[in-house]
Amino acid sequence: MKKALLYITGGLLLLLLVALLVGGNRNSFDRRVTLSKKDKIPYGTYIAFNNLSYLFPHAGITVNKKAPGYWENDVLRYDTSHQSLLIITKEFNASNQELQDLFHFVSRGNDVLISSYDLSRDAQDFFHVDLSYADAGFPVYEDISALDTLRLWLMDPPFSPKINRYEYPGRKYYSHFRYFDSSMSYVLERTVDSSVIFLRIRAGAGSFYIHTAPLAFSNYFLLHKENIGHYNQLLSVLDAGSTTVAWDEYYIHKPAYTPDKEPSPLRIFMEQRSLRMALLTALAGLIIFVLLGLKRRQRQIPVMTPLKNDSLDFVKTIGRLYFQKKNNKNLCSKMIVHFTEYVHSHYNINTGNMDNDFITLLSRKSGSDEATVKAIADYITFCHEAPAVHDQQVTELYALLEKFYKNS
Repeated sequence: MKKALLYITGGLLLLLLVALLVGGNRNSFDRRVTLSKKDKIPYGTYIAFNNLSYLFPHAGITVNKKAPGYWENDVLRYDTSHQSLLIITKEFNASNQELQDLFHFVSRGNDVLISSYDLSRDAQDFFHVDLSYADAGFPVYEDISALDTLRLWLMDPPFSPKINRYEYPGRKYYSHFRYFDSSMSYVLERTVDSSVIFLRIRAGAGSFYIHTAPLAFSNYFLLHKENIGHYNQLLSVLDAGSTTVAWDEYYIHKPAYTPDKEPSPLRIFMEQRSLRMALLTALAGLIIFVLLGLKRRQRQIPVMTPLKNDSLDFVKTIGRLYFQKKNNKNLCSKMIVHFTEYVHSHYNINTGNMDNDFITLLSRKSGSDEATVKAIADYITFCHEAPAVHDQQVTELYALLEKFYKNS
């Protein structure tokens, strides 16, 4: 009990130490890229989501958590037009069926804007594009002239802002179109090195807008200098008369290249660094406690003596008893009765007719040779029919039975 208390105390102290270490880093720059509308961290999208109501004052702002084809009617509808869907995610892992459902939605006169660093292979084939990921960028630099700086350039036309170049000293995290079908695509934005990152693709009465720099919607980017103007210009391509503007949360949680399913609560839990560290530390402490605190002694296994052949002992005892009285026929009868009961109970064989079939079957089941079994059967027949049995015949029957019991 004292040892268990010691282990529990040690585990709690370890958890407290981890909590202090995690808490001590609260004021450091949070580098996680979540793109979540609830997150106010640098690479969350809290500002982008909450500004939709100002850009679309006459539209209903909704949140979609379902796969295309399974939308709820109060979020998006397939049978109406003038709706816009925004998909801001790190990986747009759409299946071919989901792309077909999105195409059906867009062709009815709706718009879909996808801003993602990566597109699934099905999506790239569907939109006739090919992505290059050479300029993702990872470190965060405070110097705007440093290597990892995102610089964007809106095309004029269709845009005609006072400022058409935007940048910030954060992560690039963008890909660009190495190839696109110019017959069906229109370029809307490039990087300062002329890499294409924003395309418009018409589909029926609506349009797809494919954007590959999702951090342009991050809090950090929008709060840097005049970058909110980039956000306003980017979303101006959507239908200004939209009656519904839906913010998508399905693809931000959908695992890469797996069948459609709701996000796992454990997966979301593990994406939070502090929660993940606390969980792993607690599991490590539990494992140590189990290994050290609950160690038990191995109980000695007693030696089991092999079972004795009681049938053989019985025959010997009865044999000695009756042999002294010289009642040979009665003695043989007792040994025969015990033999037939033994055969019936151990091998489930009928002993009423000891013919050749009986001899073969008993020999096979018991492991005794057929000659021994046949000799026993012959002696049993003889003892039943003979008026008297001599000592030599009793001895021979006894020897045969003893041999049978030893081999069976």
